[in-house]
Amino acid sequence: MKQRLIHWVPTAFCTFLVLTVLFRPGAAGSSSWQPTFFAFLPMCFVFVAIVTSSLYRQILELQRELAELRAKR
Repeated sequence: MKQRLIHWVPTAFCTFLVLTVLFRPGAAGSSSWQPTFFAFLPMCFVFVAIVTSSLYRQILELQRELAELRAKR
């Protein structure tokens, strides 16, 4: 179950970030949201990189196991 949900963490964080900006309390037309938004925006890419890195490690492990099985034949 955890493996299925981990792929959605980046999407959920980005959605939360955008919704925070869209429905922010404060004056209309204010640009006070911009520093916070742009400061946390790279986190979306970090979360995607974590998931992608994990998948890449799993693929490498499977390829290594497959090569070992083929070598045993």
